[in-house]
Amino acid sequence: MEIDRRDFIKSSCTVGAGLLAFNHARLLAQDGPANAAASTAANSSINVGIIGTGVQGRILAECVRKIEGVRCLAICDIWDYNRNYMQRRFRAYKKPVNAYVDYQEMLEKEKDLDAVVVATPDHFHAEHAIAAMKAGKHVYCEKEMTHEIKLAQDMVTASNETGKLLQIGHQRRSNPVYQYAYKMINEEGLCGRLTAIYGQWNRTPEALLEWAKGQEVPDELLKKYGYENMNEFKNWRWYKKYSRGPIADLGSHQIDIFSWFLNTEPYAVTAFGGDDFPDFPDPEVKREWYEDVTVMYDYKTTFQGKKGSARSYYQVLNTASWQEYYERFSGSKGVINLSENPRNCYFVPGANIDPPEWMQGVEQVAIGGGLQAIPLIPAFKKRSEEHAAVMKDFEMKQGHHLHLENFFAAVAKNDKKMLNCPGEVGYDSCVTVLSVIPAIEKGGLKIR
Repeated sequence: MEIDRRDFIKSSCTVGAGLLAFNHARLLAQDGPANAAASTAANSSINVGIIGTGVQGRILAECVRKIEGVRCLAICDIWDYNRNYMQRRFRAYKKPVNAYVDYQEMLEKEKDLDAVVVATPDHFHAEHAIAAMKAGKHVYCEKEMTHEIKLAQDMVTASNETGKLLQIGHQRRSNPVYQYAYKMINEEGLCGRLTAIYGQWNRTPEALLEWAKGQEVPDELLKKYGYENMNEFKNWRWYKKYSRGPIADLGSHQIDIFSWFLNTEPYAVTAFGGDDFPDFPDPEVKREWYEDVTVMYDYKTTFQGKKGSARSYYQVLNTASWQEYYERFSGSKGVINLSENPRNCYFVPGANIDPPEWMQGVEQVAIGGGLQAIPLIPAFKKRSEEHAAVMKDFEMKQGHHLHLENFFAAVAKNDKKMLNCPGEVGYDSCVTVLSVIPAIEKGGLKIR
């Protein structure tokens, strides 16, 4: 059973004036793909605080540490284990940081902070981001933007009212391979008209996350922040009160790319989800979210001034890992395959279609079924010195690093237009992703 996107938005929240005004193509057309790795040499005094120092917070902290002219002054986490780890890490690089349990105390005492990185569980994103912006800090917030659409709207409103920048962590938008692919599709017409998009993120069953025995968060502190026990604290992604499950945790990255490349949001969604491993890994611990989800979106599109339509199909599996993660964009002239794994980035020309001259001569690779593909990164390096320089920079940096560089470059100039994923774009993505849950709950159309 389909859910009309407009009806879904109306039933979820009232969209503020101008909330959806950002045009995806315009954001990427300002300075070309190279702006994703814009130098932050001018950021001579950007001081940063990090709220949330778990696995993702550590990844972002490492990136922050490596960006020239940006310094982490403070960290915050309710778990001693996380805070102590991060403090030791920064101390090892002779860059000591102040540590806090309460983020409000950090915002109050750290007067010199210019920006805050939010890497807490999804249900805390809005609270932490809004508080930081109201305290006068720019915010980089991990995706999914939040687990409720109304809260995502509140985050955008806070950014507009305070004048503080809000970047959402859809890091593929700062990946030059994706940016160049976007331009090839939308400006050069490499694939012709896009009509079908496919994406997946597949994993084998994983055990519940554990923790160091004897180093648990005290029960009173867990309950203060809404957790019943350490299992919920560590495995929050599987519980409905903290997240929207794998479709938001993993799918939001790729579903966001679909709308970006099509320059529009879907108007309808059909989805199914299942509890396919009810006894794994522990029958005594119930995972509340669907382990496996399949979803199809419908879009009304425009290509070279002519109206048309397209569909995207997406799956996230936690019960089988075949081919892991990638996105494939199929059009009348060929197919582009993209992934954060560079080896899975390539172009396959359509039947009787010659690749552009700058792709010719690049050694092709076999991708199965007798098909040969042109790998994109070697092709970009061959295209021009500019492309080669950007690819070299890209190969040396992690995807989150590039997205944070984009954020700090915008902070240095206080220029919202420089952001590759401002709050308005993150909001659009949030609506599209979270619409999957009510679509699943509708149960589809029964035919037997």
